[in-house]
Amino acid sequence: MARAQRSLRQSKRHVLSGRISHERPARFLLKRSLLEVFGQRDSARWAEAIAEIYATDCTFYEAEGKIVGHNALNAKIGSILEEAPGFVFVAVRPAQVNHDLGRLQWRFGPPGASPVVKGVDVALFRHGRIRALYTYSDKPASK
Repeated sequence: MARAQRSLRQSKRHVLSGRISHERPARFLLKRSLLEVFGQRDSARWAEAIAEIYATDCTFYEAEGKIVGHNALNAKIGSILEEAPGFVFVAVRPAQVNHDLGRLQWRFGPPGASPVVKGVDVALFRHGRIRALYTYSDKPASK
């Protein structure tokens, strides 16, 4: 356990310092984005994570449109979580990274139940932060 926590702290330090010269910190950014931004219920904590993980001029793309900047992303997270009280985001498998591009598959729904939404985030990295995040989501067919 102590070893895992030490590794997590080291990865976070590399990400925050802007050293993203290999895939591990980029994978860590995607995981932090899913869990500490989109999956965080405390608005002050997700706002802090946005400031650490995302470029100031970040762009979030989804089927309904796009938003730009930390404030807009902060508002978007609030609306997503408000519409789904008690739901959680879970990574389906570890993130994959190819140079400055990464993807992370996820699911969203009540803990321990079938997901209501499945999706994938595709991120473009710049200077140790997420510059753009493209989200693709699939809702299961209604019965």
